[in-house]
Amino acid sequence: MSISFPDLLFAIINFLVLLVILKKFLYKPLLTMMDEREKMVKSDLENAENAKNEAQEIKEQYTKQMEQAKKEAQQIIEKATRIGEESRETLLNQAREESARMTEKAQEIIRLEKEEALSQLRNEVASLVVLAAGKVIDKTIDQESHEKLIRDFIAEVGDAS
Repeated sequence: MSISFPDLLFAIINFLVLLVILKKFLYKPLLTMMDEREKMVKSDLENAENAKNEAQEIKEQYTKQMEQAKKEAQQIIEKATRIGEESRETLLNQAREESARMTEKAQEIIRLEKEEALSQLRNEVASLVVLAAGKVIDKTIDQESHEKLIRDFIAEVGDAS
């Protein structure tokens, strides 16, 4: 087998024509399409990076807002606790004051009833003494003597108690 020069020259020319045709109709549109695809991928990557940065900023803002909300909630809880403690103290103080007033009132009532009972007792004892003294001396005592005996007796009984 031998290679002929005209066939070789014809094959080279065909190859060169094919290269020119491929370059014009295939490589150029293919390269243009690949450049556009590369630009689109770069654009998508930039958009994704921007979206990632925005998401990070939103996350940071959300975290700050959550921390602020937690602080506010803690302040509200502390305030409510403080108000509750103050209310409890106020109610306890009012209850203590009411208890003290009731105790004082009860003591005053007891004192008054005791005085009244002592007064009645003195009067009864004085009457009994007058009756007993009247029977002992077997005479009637006039009103003035009677009152003097009662006052003296009450004074003695009062000093004894």
